[in-house]
Amino acid sequence: MTRHAQERGIPAIRTWTRPELLLAGCLVLLAAVAWLVAGSIAMPGVRMGLLTGMSTGSMPGAEPVAFALFLITWVVMMAAMMLPAITPFTVGVSRLVRARPGARGSVAWLTAGYLVLWGAVGALAYPVLLGFGALAAGGPASGVRAGAVVLLIAGAYQFSPLKQRCLVRCRSPLALVVEHGNRAARSRRGALAVGIGHGGYCLGCCWALMAVLLAAGAMSLAWMAAITAVIAAEKVVPGGRTISYALGTALIGLGTALLAAPGLVGTA
Repeated sequence: MTRHAQERGIPAIRTWTRPELLLAGCLVLLAAVAWLVAGSIAMPGVRMGLLTGMSTGSMPGAEPVAFALFLITWVVMMAAMMLPAITPFTVGVSRLVRARPGARGSVAWLTAGYLVLWGAVGALAYPVLLGFGALAAGGPASGVRAGAVVLLIAGAYQFSPLKQRCLVRCRSPLALVVEHGNRAARSRRGALAVGIGHGGYCLGCCWALMAVLLAAGAMSLAWMAAITAVIAAEKVVPGGRTISYALGTALIGLGTALLAAPGLVGTA
């Protein structure tokens, strides 16, 4: 663990107790299992997006069964992509739970709250995905241009004060533990609420990148891995703000290019 990480409130790994290392291992293992499950249950028609040749014929419909399957897969995807990133915060809360006599909260409820938040996001993402399918019906060129607009919006959001404020919070787990840890330790309901709240900060950081994922291929393991790597770099690597701005510049540049020449991606 680097000095930079310690300054941001991430405890050095050598100071973690055996239960904390076990907790971190469980989160990583759960994420690994989620990657495998996501790859096996993902809907074939949602592995493509506006930017990668989405076909309306293979898109899921608005039926409840299709929506339920999408939502289940989405939550599994979010577990795969996000759980490792919240490990420092989870370890901090687990320390409070163990140190507080009579504490009723638990990291299980904290994690559940985090996934509840992302499940709600999935419920909103599904109609967006259906809307993308409708845009793809206009032809490959119009679909790519619509995807280019998503890239432009996502790139512009990287420079917004809200993005940077949420990113600071996600990069400083100690501050979140100090602010919300006691509530999470006090009761299961408190832990659930804190998990939802922490998910809100992650949503503030990542919602635009999730829109890019929907436009590129919501259930493509390759695009999931790419977006996960970007999110992790923003949150963990020194100079997270610089990475965020560089990504924003790249997204705006790519969006501008595709808006002018949609045939560059080979689908138009």
